[in-house]
Amino acid sequence: MVAACHARSGSNQLFDSAIEEPTALLAHLTASLDFSASGHYRSTFPSGNPLMLDALSRRYGAEADRILATAGASAGVQIVCAALLGPGARVLVERPYFEMLVDLARSVGAEVDHLDRDPSTGAITPDALDAAIGPETRLVLLTNPNNPTGFVLDREARRALAAVAQARRVPVLFDEVYAGFTEAAPPHTLAAHDSPWFVSVGSLSKLYGLHALKCGWIVAGTAVHDRVAQAYRRLENGASRLTHAIGARVLEAPEPFDAHWRGVLATSRPLVETRLAALEDAGLIRAQLPASGCIAFPRLPDGWCDAAFSAFVWSTQALAAAPGNLFGRPGHLRIGFGREAADVAEGLDRLEAGLRAFGTQPR
Repeated sequence: MVAACHARSGSNQLFDSAIEEPTALLAHLTASLDFSASGHYRSTFPSGNPLMLDALSRRYGAEADRILATAGASAGVQIVCAALLGPGARVLVERPYFEMLVDLARSVGAEVDHLDRDPSTGAITPDALDAAIGPETRLVLLTNPNNPTGFVLDREARRALAAVAQARRVPVLFDEVYAGFTEAAPPHTLAAHDSPWFVSVGSLSKLYGLHALKCGWIVAGTAVHDRVAQAYRRLENGASRLTHAIGARVLEAPEPFDAHWRGVLATSRPLVETRLAALEDAGLIRAQLPASGCIAFPRLPDGWCDAAFSAFVWSTQALAAAPGNLFGRPGHLRIGFGREAADVAEGLDRLEAGLRAFGTQPR
């Protein structure tokens, strides 16, 4: 989808799920990077740039020796899957899901089962988790906040799930790339604090729009840390000295980057809220904007095919919106609004035009 947008002039990427890149801030940090022996340009061996690990330790209240730096969050998930799964193992993945979680689990030979979140609240109850874990389940994969809905499992909800993980002795991985959008203090978003069976994976990609840095991390609970660390030593060889030096500086002084994402959403989010409400009043969509973040997962009218609609708006409006079937929840769209308000408004204009036109098509 990204490649198609770049190839088609004038297209609008309403599917984009991250804050837009703060290019001026990034250029300043890159230009002022200290390459001396006492500067930030440090080796990432054996577990990451030490200044970045120290900054993460302060941010999340976790011991630095529990943190493993990775070449992005996806690399972190892959390492955990390699550590805890294998051919014939079963992995329990939430639904709706981020498709890459399924792909990474299958890449190590695991078989995938699904755990459905409540469609209205995104909740996962302890009873539902316990019932979904089977005798061959070796890992549970969740996103928190959930991608694509933006729903959050708060600390109380996570601790309720921790009791199940402990009793069943099954690790739970939380992909927390959107966690910084919530109002909770960073230590309270780190699931690895809540159970020795929990693993947290994070990155700078979604909140700060710094996907290009490929700067991520793993924090594992004590019950699984050693296995994850062993896999890390075998597999992690992609962490860049240069980009992780920049990442260390971002984490040491995040205020300008926090101001960036907050400024973007201060203008785009009210716009999305207003426009989705109007589309819902018109019977064109059923919207449920999450309490925080830069994504939403509205539902199309009953009987509409999300894949057909996405293809229709791409062909008629040059609008890229992610169909719900990509996330295991047909009948929805994932939209993103972490960009300039004018660009988001244009995307919503195209979405409305596509909804109105598609509604007149024979089905």
